[in-house]
Amino acid sequence: MARHMSRLLGLALVLTMMMSALAGPAAAAPTPPAADSRLLGTWVNTDPATRSIKQIVVRGLSNGGLIVDAFGACGGGLCEWGRVSATVYGPNVSAKTGTHFRTNQRFLAGNSEFSRTVLFGNVRSTRSGRRLTVRKLTVFTDGSGRRNYTGTDRFAPGRGAAPSKNGHAVGTYPQGLPPAPVAGLFGSWKNTSSTPAIAGLDIAKSGGTPIVQGWGACTPSPCDMGKVRGITYGKSISASRGRTVLAPFSFGFKNEQLIITYKRKADGSEILTVANYNEFTDGSGRSNYMVTERFVRA
Repeated sequence: MARHMSRLLGLALVLTMMMSALAGPAAAAPTPPAADSRLLGTWVNTDPATRSIKQIVVRGLSNGGLIVDAFGACGGGLCEWGRVSATVYGPNVSAKTGTHFRTNQRFLAGNSEFSRTVLFGNVRSTRSGRRLTVRKLTVFTDGSGRRNYTGTDRFAPGRGAAPSKNGHAVGTYPQGLPPAPVAGLFGSWKNTSSTPAIAGLDIAKSGGTPIVQGWGACTPSPCDMGKVRGITYGKSISASRGRTVLAPFSFGFKNEQLIITYKRKADGSEILTVANYNEFTDGSGRSNYMVTERFVRA
């Protein structure tokens, strides 16, 4: 009898583990907004010859959240990244639904981590149908000499492989091996908007690392957001310089990631484009939101 019960308990444990694997990663506590239904489905890269992300599967959760699984190009096949939960963002703090999402995950060879990738996705409707744009920021943590890089992929609805495993979600942002930031990034910058989320940015240099200080649009004067070490990304793993910086701020009530991109135009004018992702952690009921703003020299 005891042996029979032991076998039953063992079988129950195996079944529980199998069901857990099929269910996917545990969902985070629900924070508004809910994911826009246009995000859901299987997405295939519009470039069939891409050597980046070949497809992405986005699944909705009952609490309005998302599970995302990307498949990279590996030789002639696919490499599944694994399912991870995503943070959803709307256009403002009172938004009911959001078209933007973010994931952050690490990759292992055995038990050793070798890289991390953050994905920032956005869906929109076009004359040709739904389109998903995904920006990828990757750092290598294995000492291989590969530098941080960023790229953007575009996807259309299609058919592809089904998710089969869970990924490894993380919440931190290591420096990796950053390329040197271009000199144009440094200095003081002011927002061009009459209703800014961030009034200004000061970007200084410390041993080759950009130090980003933000100034919130407070009344009657801008409020100091503090300073963080930025993480620089180039266009490829061998790029010596980078024009993109991720500045991950963390406050007592929210996390805020700034993706800062520098551009010098043909006429010599300079501009920073800043994608600002705000995630509330205080249970206030405010919706996570994302805005894109532009800055010029102060």
